[in-house]
Amino acid sequence: MQIAAILTLAARTGSETGSADPLRGENRRRKRFLTNVPDAKLEVLGKSLLDRNISRLREAGIKSTSIIPEGSALTQLLPNRSATSNEFISVWEKAIGEYVRQGVDTLLLLRTSTYTDLNYEELLTFHSERRAGLTQVYGADSSVDVAVVDANALRESDNAYRTTLSNLIPDQEHFYYHGYINRLRKATDFRRLTEDGLTGKCNLRPIGTEVGDGIWFGDGVEVDDSCVITGPAYVGSGTRIAACTSISGASAVERNCEIDCGTTVDQSWILQETYVGLGLTVRGSIVSNQKMFNLERKTELPINDPRLIRATKSFSLYGAGSMLLSKLQLSP
Repeated sequence: MQIAAILTLAARTGSETGSADPLRGENRRRKRFLTNVPDAKLEVLGKSLLDRNISRLREAGIKSTSIIPEGSALTQLLPNRSATSNEFISVWEKAIGEYVRQGVDTLLLLRTSTYTDLNYEELLTFHSERRAGLTQVYGADSSVDVAVVDANALRESDNAYRTTLSNLIPDQEHFYYHGYINRLRKATDFRRLTEDGLTGKCNLRPIGTEVGDGIWFGDGVEVDDSCVITGPAYVGSGTRIAACTSISGASAVERNCEIDCGTTVDQSWILQETYVGLGLTVRGSIVSNQKMFNLERKTELPINDPRLIRATKSFSLYGAGSMLLSKLQLSP
């Protein structure tokens, strides 16, 4: 049996608007969150949710995966114009059409809007045993952005794939998932995911070596001997922690960061490639190059003084190691 996956990268833009959901025929809206960080490169405990999903798909035996960005990320692939919902649907339909022509039997449709510990093999087995045209995953309160489709139903239809999928919804099978779910709707949800990964409440594991009780280091970490790190905590690869610093409260400092002398990081998440300056106290916050999000006040604060917070490098959505639109060729 040939199985392929189409993974949609959820858009994060400065506005409250989103892209159309091709399965439900409705617009999706995302809340604003650290808009200077592209989804595909946003790492949680050393690895992006995109790359974690790809690894899990491969473990489930799914080798062919197409990745389609929404919103501003799609705009970068369609130069000289803005990406609209219709353009996203067109790209999405083209990806499905390619797999249908290749003779794929089953399509797994995912969207990076929610983190779960869902077992894809178990889901695919359920779908096969029920001989369903469409299987939708449901959590305790509502559906999850994961569905399995019988490609034969798409191959035999004369309608647009989006229309065919909509017609399958009334007879869909419901796969009820009772494990860990984080909807990732707010900044606090992302922070909770880092804590839950560090404390073992979900299967999202830190990438690196456990060097102490609940303390994880990535490759090439430099930590001064005078630092005090209280677990659980994570320090990502290539990060430098200067003298007399303190890290505690299930905090995570991601890849290629620099925490300068005398700074305290407590109950916080420092996103990749971020410099945090001398003698600062970062508590209950998410920090990303020129922005700080206070979790208690739910307020995003721009930091314009590079002596306090700045980027150590510039982000690149299509840098080395990214895997975007692996099966899909786009033209302007």
